[in-house]
Amino acid sequence: MKKGEILYCGEYTGFAGGIERYAFRTAQCLREAGWSVDWCGTRSARGEESFRCGFDRVFSPDDLPAEMSGCRLAILHKLPDAEFLARLRARLGDRLVFLAHDHDLYCPRRHYYTPFGRINCHRAFEPVRCGLCSHLASPRNWPDAGRSRSALLRELRDHHAAVLSSFMKDNLVRNGFREERIHSLPPVIEPSGSIPARTEPGKDFRILFLGQLIRGKGADLFLRALADLRIPWRATLAGDGNDRTMLENLAESLKIADRIRFTGWLDDPGSCFADCDAAVFPSRWQEPFGLSGAEALAHGVPVVAFDVGGVREWLAHGVSGFLVPELDVAAFSAKLEELYEDPALRKRLGASGAEQMRERFSRIRFLEAVERLTEAVNP
Repeated sequence: MKKGEILYCGEYTGFAGGIERYAFRTAQCLREAGWSVDWCGTRSARGEESFRCGFDRVFSPDDLPAEMSGCRLAILHKLPDAEFLARLRARLGDRLVFLAHDHDLYCPRRHYYTPFGRINCHRAFEPVRCGLCSHLASPRNWPDAGRSRSALLRELRDHHAAVLSSFMKDNLVRNGFREERIHSLPPVIEPSGSIPARTEPGKDFRILFLGQLIRGKGADLFLRALADLRIPWRATLAGDGNDRTMLENLAESLKIADRIRFTGWLDDPGSCFADCDAAVFPSRWQEPFGLSGAEALAHGVPVVAFDVGGVREWLAHGVSGFLVPELDVAAFSAKLEELYEDPALRKRLGASGAEQMRERFSRIRFLEAVERLTEAVNP
């Protein structure tokens, strides 16, 4: 017997990034537990056919049913425009929940760091200051600055909201959301069940970066850390993005290109974890959570990461990997060398990380959180 209907709303129908991977995985979990889960997206992305198979129905905004009384919960995985948001709100009321995956709501530039120097910002949205900041960057952000961003923020402050991390909860509270209407909705992170074999000293240390090749993810910082290593190593950059050509050129200029493999887009990125000794999470922006890093831990792979955003909520320093001060490339290299030199440490950190992910991000915990959220918005 079906428990009820849930609607997910996002930008892409397909696997554009971590948002869509989260939606796909949790939809599968919900459907197996007896829910009916639909998706509403505005644009196509890679793997659309496979993505569609994860949902009962897939809609465009224009095709959404006019009457949605059967929907018990609707989750916004990506901000729509103000007009579509108002339409959803009119049909769904409090059943419409905004899930804060990123910083778009309170940062017109979206990155939540300054356009010059890329210094992370920790302020609340303010129309004049943030509007000026956005105009110093790409023109594509200009329509979202100032008045339109203020309207979205005012509208969403009246909604229930959900977050993957306490870090994002604090950001929403700073921007005027009521704390009692912010709910935790953790990801589902599946453990692999086995710890991969580790490279012994004297052989190439295998290091994995998994993510989009864009500036915020810090792949360029990772390459600079690799150039400083004094150990034998090989690295895989799994993923694709607008910065790939820049990164390939940077690897050439650093004279490390012969030890790096760029995989491009992967249908099954999780397969990379079986063939690495350590994973890196070198984000320069404030990660709302950091799904790929947590997935590495679930596969028994220790992680070295910059201490930004919500990363410390899944990575325990010295327990499942290492946290490094943001942008400190030298410290990042040093921690990779420490992992290389101590195989027993790698094994211990990997086993601990897998156990933590199993305890904290299980399907049961996610389903319990959905039940609590559904009850909160359907009094």
